[in-house]
Formats: sequence, C-alpha cells, structure tokens
Amino acid sequence: LFCETDKKLICYTCRDAREHRDHRFMPVNEAVEIYKGQAKGSLDTLEEKRWAILEMEQQQKQKIAEIRDQSLSLKTRITSEFAEMHQFLTEKEEHLTGDLQVHEEEVLGAMEKNLQEIQDRSKLIHGELQKFQEQVEQKDGILFLKARIVVCSINVHRMVLIMKGQTYCINSTGQAAP
Repeated sequence: LFCETDKKLICYTCRDAREHRDHRFMPVNEAVEIYKGQAKGSLDTLEEKRWAILEMEQQQKQKIAEIRDQSLSLKTRITSEFAEMHQFLTEKEEHLTGDLQVHEEEVLGAMEKNLQEIQDRSKLIHGELQKFQEQVEQKDGILFLKARIVVCSINVHRMVLIMKGQTYCINSTGQAAP
C-alpha cells in the first residue's frame, strides 16, 4: 500500500497502526500512475526549461561571435584608415620638403649670385682704389697730371672715371664703357 498522507509505502500491518489511522491509502499501482503522471508533467516542464536555456545559450554564443566579428572588422578598418593617413602624410611630407628644397635652391641661388656680384664689385673697386691710391701717392707731379685719372663718383653699382680726357663708367660686372 501507499500512504497518501505520508507519501510513502507501508505494509498492511502498519496501515492498522495508530499513527496511520486517519490516513488515506491507495494501491501501489494506482500511486505509481498518479505520481508518474505528476513526475512526467514536471519532467516536461524541466525539459521545456532546458530547451529554453539551450536556446538562450545558443543566442548568447551567436551574439559573442557577432561582437568578435564586429570588433575584428573595426580593428581592420582602423588599421586600414591609419595606414591610409600615414601614406597621405608621408606623401604630403615628401611634397612639402620637395617644394622647400626647390624654393631653397631658388633663393640661395639668387643670393649666391648676388654675393658673387658684390664680391666682383668689391674686387673692381679695390683694384681701382689701388690705382687711384698709386696715382695720388705719385711724387712726380708731371706723371700725375699725365695720367689725369679723376674719379668722379663711386657707389656700389658703378664707378665713373675720367682718364686722359675720356669718361668711363665701370658697371657692377666690371666692364668699362665710354
């Protein structure tokens, strides 16, 4: 027999005992059917919960895989964009340094040309000053007057000389023109 009150199996002798007098009893086969039905209902509920959990687990795994894919895609995009920016900046740097080099060569070329002209003028003026100094220091007055070199004006760009009655203009290139 099965004691419904205590929910346990009992024998016929125990059924008549004082502690089970007011209890309800049923045959074991009947109790098995009832409790198997209840257990099956619980089992079905647990099985549904298990399937729901498995589905949630699968969804979570899928979301994790999607996030990893998105992250990898974003990392690849970031790397690619930084590589493009690096390439752009490298090209820009090369372009700007090239332009600077050309400008530097143009400016320095013009400045070196001016320096050469200044040095040429300086040499010309120095040479003429030496001649003029020699003439001024000439002790023989007759030789001084025969040379008759008179410097009318000297500036950075030209020098005007009067020599033996003829006027000469010496330009910055050192050429003398009457």
